[in-house]
Amino acid sequence: MPDTLTEIPIDQIDEQRVPLRERLNDPNLNGLMHSIQRFGLIEPIVVTPTDEGYLLVVGRRRLNACRRLGMSTIPAIVRRLSTERARELSYQSNLQTQPLNIADEVDFLRRIDIFRLPDADAAQQLGMSPEEVTIARRFNSLPPPIREAVRTGELDERRALALTRLSRETDQTRVFRYIRENDPPIDQLETLIDQVRAGQAPYV
Repeated sequence: MPDTLTEIPIDQIDEQRVPLRERLNDPNLNGLMHSIQRFGLIEPIVVTPTDEGYLLVVGRRRLNACRRLGMSTIPAIVRRLSTERARELSYQSNLQTQPLNIADEVDFLRRIDIFRLPDADAAQQLGMSPEEVTIARRFNSLPPPIREAVRTGELDERRALALTRLSRETDQTRVFRYIRENDPPIDQLETLIDQVRAGQAPYV
Protein backbone atom coordinates (compact mmCIF):
# COMPACT_ATOMS: atom_id res chain seq x y z
CA MET A 1 0.00 0.00 0.00
CA PRO A 2 1.53 3.41 -0.95
CA ASP A 3 2.23 6.13 1.60
CA THR A 4 -0.51 8.67 2.19
CA LEU A 5 -0.12 12.24 3.44
CA THR A 6 -2.97 13.35 5.67
CA GLU A 7 -3.91 15.26 8.82
CA ILE A 8 -4.40 12.92 11.76
CA PRO A 9 -5.62 13.58 15.33
CA ILE A 10 -2.69 13.99 17.70
CA ASP A 11 -4.49 12.13 20.48
CA GLN A 12 -4.56 9.00 18.30
CA ILE A 13 -0.75 8.78 18.10
CA ASP A 14 1.16 6.41 20.38
CA GLU A 15 4.73 7.68 20.84
CA GLN A 16 5.82 5.41 23.65
CA ARG A 17 6.80 2.14 22.00
CA VAL A 18 9.14 3.06 19.14
CA PRO A 19 10.95 6.43 19.46
CA LEU A 20 14.56 6.17 20.47
CA ARG A 21 15.16 9.14 22.73
CA GLU A 22 13.73 9.37 26.24
CA ARG A 23 14.85 12.88 27.11
CA LEU A 24 12.05 15.25 28.02
CA ASN A 25 13.94 18.53 28.29
CA ASP A 26 14.92 19.75 24.82
CA PRO A 27 16.53 23.21 24.82
CA ASN A 28 15.69 23.67 21.13
CA LEU A 29 12.00 22.82 21.41
CA ASN A 30 10.91 26.42 21.99
CA GLY A 31 12.58 27.45 18.74
CA LEU A 32 10.79 24.67 16.90
CA MET A 33 7.47 25.72 18.41
CA HIS A 34 8.03 29.32 17.32
CA SER A 35 8.81 28.15 13.79
CA ILE A 36 5.67 26.02 13.65
CA GLN A 37 3.57 28.92 14.90
CA ARG A 38 4.98 31.18 12.21
CA PHE A 39 5.26 28.88 9.21
CA GLY A 40 3.27 25.77 10.10
CA LEU A 41 4.77 22.28 10.25
CA ILE A 42 6.92 22.12 7.10
CA GLU A 43 7.98 18.47 7.36
CA PRO A 44 5.29 15.92 8.33
CA ILE A 45 5.88 13.19 10.86
CA VAL A 46 5.82 9.52 9.88
CA VAL A 47 3.39 7.10 11.51
CA THR A 48 2.20 3.56 10.92
CA PRO A 49 -1.42 2.51 11.51
CA THR A 50 -2.37 0.22 14.41
CA ASP A 51 -5.66 -1.20 15.68
CA GLU A 52 -5.85 1.66 18.23
CA GLY A 53 -4.76 4.52 15.95
CA TYR A 54 -1.20 5.29 14.88
CA LEU A 55 2.31 4.51 16.08
CA LEU A 56 4.89 7.30 15.79
CA VAL A 57 7.92 6.30 13.72
CA VAL A 58 9.72 9.57 12.92
CA GLY A 59 9.20 13.07 14.31
CA ARG A 60 8.90 12.96 18.09
CA ARG A 61 10.15 16.55 18.56
CA ARG A 62 7.71 17.83 15.96
CA LEU A 63 4.88 15.94 17.61
CA ASN A 64 5.79 17.24 21.08
CA ALA A 65 6.03 20.80 19.77
CA CYS A 66 2.59 20.57 18.16
CA ARG A 67 1.17 19.06 21.35
CA ARG A 68 2.53 21.94 23.42
CA LEU A 69 1.04 24.40 20.97
CA GLY A 70 -2.37 22.85 21.59
CA MET A 71 -2.83 21.61 18.03
CA SER A 72 -5.43 18.88 17.64
CA THR A 73 -4.15 17.46 14.33
CA ILE A 74 -0.77 17.11 12.64
CA PRO A 75 0.37 16.48 9.05
CA ALA A 76 1.62 12.90 8.81
CA ILE A 77 2.86 10.41 6.27
CA VAL A 78 1.00 7.16 6.97
CA ARG A 79 3.17 4.18 6.08
CA ARG A 80 2.37 0.52 6.78
CA LEU A 81 5.36 -0.98 8.59
CA SER A 82 6.08 -3.93 10.81
CA THR A 83 7.05 -3.03 14.37
CA GLU A 84 10.62 -4.15 13.67
CA ARG A 85 10.85 -2.06 10.51
CA ALA A 86 9.34 0.94 12.32
CA ARG A 87 12.04 0.69 14.98
CA GLU A 88 14.77 0.48 12.35
CA LEU A 89 13.42 3.56 10.57
CA SER A 90 13.23 5.47 13.85
CA TYR A 91 16.84 4.53 14.59
CA GLN A 92 18.08 5.61 11.16
CA SER A 93 16.14 8.88 11.37
CA ASN A 94 17.86 9.76 14.64
CA LEU A 95 21.25 8.96 13.14
CA GLN A 96 20.55 11.30 10.23
CA THR A 97 19.45 14.24 12.38
CA GLN A 98 22.34 14.14 14.85
CA PRO A 99 24.88 11.62 16.20
CA LEU A 100 23.52 9.49 19.02
CA ASN A 101 25.01 9.24 22.46
CA ILE A 102 26.13 5.62 22.77
CA ALA A 103 23.88 5.21 25.83
CA ASP A 104 20.81 6.19 23.76
CA GLU A 105 21.93 3.93 20.94
CA VAL A 106 22.44 0.90 23.18
CA ASP A 107 19.12 1.47 24.95
CA PHE A 108 17.44 1.30 21.57
CA LEU A 109 19.38 -1.77 20.46
CA ARG A 110 18.46 -3.51 23.72
CA ARG A 111 14.82 -2.58 23.23
CA ILE A 112 14.65 -4.25 19.84
CA ASP A 113 16.53 -7.28 21.21
CA ILE A 114 19.30 -6.94 18.65
CA PHE A 115 21.97 -8.39 20.93
CA ARG A 116 20.45 -11.86 20.53
CA LEU A 117 21.87 -11.87 16.98
CA PRO A 118 25.50 -12.46 15.98
CA ASP A 119 27.38 -9.21 15.35
CA ALA A 120 27.44 -9.67 11.57
CA ASP A 121 23.67 -10.30 11.37
CA ALA A 122 22.85 -7.37 13.66
CA ALA A 123 25.12 -5.10 11.63
CA GLN A 124 23.45 -6.07 8.37
CA GLN A 125 19.97 -5.51 9.79
CA LEU A 126 20.73 -2.00 11.08
CA GLY A 127 23.31 -0.77 8.58
CA MET A 128 26.13 -0.79 11.15
CA SER A 129 29.57 -2.32 10.91
CA PRO A 130 30.25 -5.50 12.92
CA GLU A 131 32.81 -3.49 14.90
CA GLU A 132 30.13 -0.96 15.89
CA VAL A 133 27.87 -3.76 17.09
CA THR A 134 30.74 -5.25 19.09
CA ILE A 135 31.35 -1.89 20.79
CA ALA A 136 27.64 -1.51 21.53
CA ARG A 137 27.56 -5.01 23.01
CA ARG A 138 30.53 -4.15 25.24
CA PHE A 139 28.83 -0.97 26.44
CA ASN A 140 25.62 -2.90 27.09
CA SER A 141 27.51 -5.09 29.57
CA LEU A 142 28.16 -2.13 31.89
CA PRO A 143 26.00 -1.56 34.99
CA PRO A 144 23.08 0.90 34.54
CA PRO A 145 24.65 3.68 36.71
CA ILE A 146 27.72 3.75 34.44
CA ARG A 147 25.63 3.78 31.27
CA GLU A 148 23.58 6.63 32.74
CA ALA A 149 26.75 8.59 33.54
CA VAL A 150 27.63 8.43 29.84
CA ARG A 151 24.15 9.58 28.88
CA THR A 152 24.42 12.65 31.12
CA GLY A 153 27.98 13.45 30.03
CA GLU A 154 29.55 12.70 33.41
CA LEU A 155 31.65 9.94 31.85
CA ASP A 156 33.03 9.96 28.30
CA GLU A 157 32.49 6.99 25.99
CA ARG A 158 36.17 6.09 25.69
CA ARG A 159 36.67 5.67 29.43
CA ALA A 160 33.35 3.83 29.73
CA LEU A 161 34.48 1.33 27.10
CA ALA A 162 37.78 0.93 28.94
CA LEU A 163 35.75 -0.26 31.93
CA THR A 164 34.36 -3.12 29.83
CA ARG A 165 37.81 -4.74 30.04
CA LEU A 166 36.86 -5.57 33.63
CA SER A 167 34.67 -8.66 33.76
CA ARG A 168 33.28 -8.19 37.27
CA GLU A 169 30.65 -5.54 37.98
CA THR A 170 32.17 -4.86 41.40
CA ASP A 171 35.49 -3.95 39.76
CA GLN A 172 33.75 -1.78 37.16
CA THR A 173 31.93 0.07 39.93
CA ARG A 174 35.10 0.54 41.98
CA VAL A 175 37.05 1.97 39.07
CA PHE A 176 34.11 4.15 38.02
CA ARG A 177 34.11 5.62 41.52
CA TYR A 178 37.84 6.27 41.17
CA ILE A 179 37.25 8.04 37.83
CA ARG A 180 34.62 10.31 39.38
CA GLU A 181 36.93 11.23 42.24
CA ASN A 182 40.23 11.57 40.35
CA ASP A 183 39.42 12.16 36.64
CA PRO A 184 42.45 10.20 35.37
CA PRO A 185 43.58 10.53 31.73
CA ILE A 186 42.85 7.53 29.52
CA ASP A 187 46.41 6.12 29.54
CA GLN A 188 46.50 6.22 33.34
CA LEU A 189 43.07 4.61 33.48
CA GLU A 190 44.17 1.79 31.15
CA THR A 191 47.17 1.13 33.42
CA LEU A 192 44.91 1.10 36.48
CA ILE A 193 42.56 -1.39 34.80
CA ASP A 194 45.52 -3.65 34.04
CA GLN A 195 46.45 -3.49 37.73
CA VAL A 196 42.90 -4.28 38.85
CA ARG A 197 42.74 -7.26 36.51
CA ALA A 198 46.02 -8.51 37.97
CA GLY A 199 44.82 -7.95 41.55
CA GLN A 200 47.43 -5.25 42.13
CA ALA A 201 45.30 -2.16 42.84
CA PRO A 202 44.06 -2.44 46.42
CA TYR A 203 43.87 1.36 46.71
CA VAL A 204 40.93 1.57 44.30
